[in-house]
Amino acid sequence: MKILLFITGHKQLEEYNYFSRFLKRLKLNALCDIFIHCNNPDIHNSIINYYQNFNQQNKKLFITSINAGYRVGGVQAISEGIELGIFKDYDYVIHLHPDVFIIDDNYLTEVLLENLNNDVVFLVNKSVPHDPKFLSFDFFIFKPKLLTKNIFIDELYTFKQAPEQYLHDMIIKNNINYIYVKRYNNDNWEPRRIDENLRLYHEHDLNKVQSLLNYLKI
Repeated sequence: MKILLFITGHKQLEEYNYFSRFLKRLKLNALCDIFIHCNNPDIHNSIINYYQNFNQQNKKLFITSINAGYRVGGVQAISEGIELGIFKDYDYVIHLHPDVFIIDDNYLTEVLLENLNNDVVFLVNKSVPHDPKFLSFDFFIFKPKLLTKNIFIDELYTFKQAPEQYLHDMIIKNNINYIYVKRYNNDNWEPRRIDENLRLYHEHDLNKVQSLLNYLKI
């Protein structure tokens, strides 16, 4: 099983340090490659040191000035990756942000193994309970070998909604096979916490993240 963690960010720095420290505890660490995409050409060069903390043999750091803005930038990064062909050799691409920390990977790896040989293309999750068109963009999974076209590029510079809704709409428009993977028991990201299923911790307060690292003695 060949897995890529594709981490897209803009201004984050210390988050990569924390991310790698959590990851090194997990089985996933030995299974995945790491590609970091930063669309901020003025990012502090300490990002290179944090990137080097990842111990994957195959890792890449992309720093680009191509940035369509806060709302579109993440979608643009994935679209660009598809166009460049950097995903094509992987069974799974896991897209996430630098401040989405993987605390435990037991359920995640179980889901990946269960769906490895079926025809599901996207594995998505919900973080807003009352909007069926809102699919979490901070963490989703797809199989590039089954994705026959770049579904993100068609309306990349014209869509007006949130990227979470754009992800949903492009999956539906292109008749892509997808499944829901349970994340929050109540499908609600509020309050911020380690979700009950995938065990992801999307947290902007780095003092809380550091406290968790201390508690886990990482």
